[in-house]
This record gives sequence, C-alpha cells and structure tokens, in this order.
Amino acid sequence: MKKIAAFITAAMLFIVVVVSVHYFAGSRIEANNREFGTWINSKKDLSYSAIASNLHDDTFMMLGSSELQHGEKTPYHPTSIFRQAGLNVMCIGAAGNQCFPHAVTMAALAPELKSKKVALILSPTWFSKGGIDGSKFAARFSESQYQAMLKNDSLSPELKDKLIERTEELLEISPAMKENAERDARVLINGTDSIKDNVNYYMHNWIASEKEKISVGLMWKISGHKNNRKYEREDGEVPDWESLKEQADEEFKKECSNEFAMKDKFFNSKFKPVLKKLKDGDKDRSFKESAEYDDLKLFLDICKDQGVEVMLVLLPINGYWYDHTGFPKENRDVIVGKIHEIAEDYDAELCDFFGQCYTKGWLEDNTHPAGRGWVEINEKAYEFFTESQKING
Repeated sequence: MKKIAAFITAAMLFIVVVVSVHYFAGSRIEANNREFGTWINSKKDLSYSAIASNLHDDTFMMLGSSELQHGEKTPYHPTSIFRQAGLNVMCIGAAGNQCFPHAVTMAALAPELKSKKVALILSPTWFSKGGIDGSKFAARFSESQYQAMLKNDSLSPELKDKLIERTEELLEISPAMKENAERDARVLINGTDSIKDNVNYYMHNWIASEKEKISVGLMWKISGHKNNRKYEREDGEVPDWESLKEQADEEFKKECSNEFAMKDKFFNSKFKPVLKKLKDGDKDRSFKESAEYDDLKLFLDICKDQGVEVMLVLLPINGYWYDHTGFPKENRDVIVGKIHEIAEDYDAELCDFFGQCYTKGWLEDNTHPAGRGWVEINEKAYEFFTESQKING
C-alpha cells in the first residue's frame, strides 16, 4: 500500500508540475511580437507550432545556418536591421542547417506563409562532396515540422515522397528517429489500421508537442521578451545603408590586425593555434560535386509547388584562409556557375556575394559575415521583401 501511495503521490506531483509549467509557458507560443521572428534561438527553429503561430500577413522568412548566430548583438545583424526597418521577418537557422532541413521547413510552413517570400542564405561549405551529414541532420531534425509536411495536403505527392525518402536515408544514423519518422508516414500518409502505430503516434506526438511548447515558451519568457495580446504592424524607416557600411568598415579596421582578414578574437582563439596543422590540408577539396545541389533543387521545387518566391543569397568564403589551406581556387569558384544555373532554371532571384572572398571586412572569420557583409545581405533582402511581388504565370 505504501508503494502504491508513493506512486500516486509522485504521479500527481508530476502532473501538477507539468500543468504549472504548461500554464506559465503558454499552450500556444503566440508572441504577437515582431521580435519573435528575429529572436535567434535553436529551440524556436525546431518548433512548428511556435513558428506557425507567429506568421502574420506581413511576415517574410529568412533561412540560413550558423551565420545567423554571429553578430546578433551588432547593429548590422537582421535582428537589428529588420526591427529598425519595421519589417516582420522570421529568421530560422543554426549550425547544422542546410538545404534539406530547410526544404522540410518550407514544405511544412508554406501554407502559413502569406507573404510567399523567402530568402535562403547559402553557405558554400554546405556544397562539399558529401552534402549534409546524417548526424547533423538528426541533431537538427524537427519531428513537428516533418509531421506538418506530411499533413500538407497542398504539397504534391511526388515531392512528399522525395522528402520522406531523403529523411529516412539521412536518419539511418539514428534507428529510433528513423522508426518514428516511418511510423509518422504510416499513420499520416498510409492511414494504417495498426493500433500500436496509432497509439504510439498520438502518445509520442502529445509528449513531444508539450515538451516543445514548454521549452520554447520558457526560453522566450526567460530571455525577457513578452507576448502581446494583439499583433500590430509597426512603422519603421529605411536604414541608411551607406552609413552602416562605413561604420562597419571602421569598426573592422580596429578589430583586425592579421594577414587573413579575420577579426583578431576569432583568429587568435580558433585559427592561429592550428595554422601550421591545416596548411595545405584542403588540396583535394572541391565544390564540383555535392548532394547539396540536389537538396537545393528539392527546396526550390517545393517553393515552386507552394507558390513561394525565392531569393538565394550566396555567401563568400575567406580567400586568404583557403589559399593557406590549399583549397584550389578553381575548385572553389565552380560553385558560382552551378548556383547561377540552378537559380536561372527555377527563376529564383540570386544575390551572388562570392566575389567578396578577398574583401576585408566582409567576413569575420573563414565563413561568417562581419558587419559589412550583414549590411549588404540585409540591404538586398530588404529590397526583395519590399518590392512588388511577381505575378506567377
């Protein structure tokens, strides 16, 4: 009897804690605050409900990877620029994100994206021979977005099949995650009669959904943000792009004294200690062939299928550094022609910054934008988001 009483007490305490945290975090992460979109947080990125409930009629989307985690506290980052400009932009990106995870994201969220405009920041390092690594994909896999993709009735069956096949291929590294993805497809696509599958799906989905809402809601509130009762558009002003570029250049000059055109704090801590070790280590590296190109095409196929207008942003890499590592320049430059061809085939707008590989102040390390880089990216994104939308014929 004592064991039973202890079990009941523990169970009741657990329920009280869950309900209390659920109440504090909010059953829906509906911030009604444009700061939510430019809030850079990896938990937010993986939450379908958090993102979907904060997509409004005037919300645009910017997708990327680790660069969104760099320079967040500067006046040049999208967090600052778009808030100043009065634009509502949903930024999604962290280390490990590449074309395919973003393809799943778009397939899930496109029906909720009323503006039908998205900017995808392409990091050239994604386009190495193997493309996205299965372990990185598993670490950034969002089951709630995957399920929303499966539920998207407006998505063509052919594209849905490609997404399912590619997901299961990449999740080979994690049998448990692959099994969950396979079960989701059986329940949501095939309509299985299996009691086990259906019970497991609904129980697992409920637990995962609650965990997602609580974790994102708590982090949002702990970070000092607040929810508004009603979403209201905010007026802004067009940033003074030239002034921001000049300011960024002046700041960079004070922060860089090394021959590799990096900020000293990054060069001294990350690159200088391995300078000799990495000399000529990239002689066999190339952007000529990569599964990433096919994943990019799949992303664009989904956008076309869902009526979403795309701007691709091709970042540069640090030419000084990759000269040092022996990465053949012709094997780097080949990415330009490939991305241009894909953009043209899909009628996607392209901002090609690859020519800035040797521009001091554009990058802060080997791959991530510094102040000037962010200003130029955001200037093009601002123009794209605010121009009259193309008429799809």
